[in-house]
This record gives sequence, structure tokens and C-alpha cells, in this order.
Amino acid sequence: MIPTTVAGIGEIVSYTTLHSAPEGFRSPLHIALVQLQGGARFVCHGAQTRRVRIGSLVAIEAVDNIYYFSSLNALDRARLFWGRAGRAGDRVNAMTRSVVRRLFKGGESGPN
Repeated sequence: MIPTTVAGIGEIVSYTTLHSAPEGFRSPLHIALVQLQGGARFVCHGAQTRRVRIGSLVAIEAVDNIYYFSSLNALDRARLFWGRAGRAGDRVNAMTRSVVRRLFKGGESGPN
């Protein structure tokens, strides 16, 4: 086996909340099975499962050999999308700024 670094973003495959947690764990215990892009899967603990759904993107982080997941908000997901889009994303971003600028410029005209 060779140690490797993987992206800390994954997709929820399954999740549950244990209201009667095993000895040594606080209740409720939120657990999720998270799959990374390369196919690796991690069992992770989380603070909550309220906004989590199968297929949700989550961030994972290791603390003392325990993996934790947290939901990504809309801004985090947008950053991931634009980061993956690469150069094509730069072009789309520039076009979007241009359109928004024209819309706001056109909306500024009022009584002279």
C-alpha cells in the first residue's frame, strides 16, 4: 500500500443517526459513508444530518485518525464547479459578468 493524498470532497452514499450511540460516543451519533472521486469510501462522523441527502457533496477532514464530514453550502458548491470548469469556466464567468454589467447599466437610466 502506498500513502496518497486525496481531495477532501466526497459524495454521500449512505447516512444514519444513532440515537442510542455505542459506549464511548455521544448521542446522537451522525455517521455517513462518503465516496471520494477516486472511488475510496470513508465512514465519517458529522455534527448533523439535517441537510444531508444521498448524493450530497460534503467536505471531509481527518482529526486524530477519525474522519468527519460537513455539508457544503451553495457558495462552496459553486466554487467547486468553477474550479472544475477550468478555462471554460473562466470564459463563462467573463460572459456572465458582461451580461450582469449590461443589465445593471441598462437599469440605471431614469429621469434626466
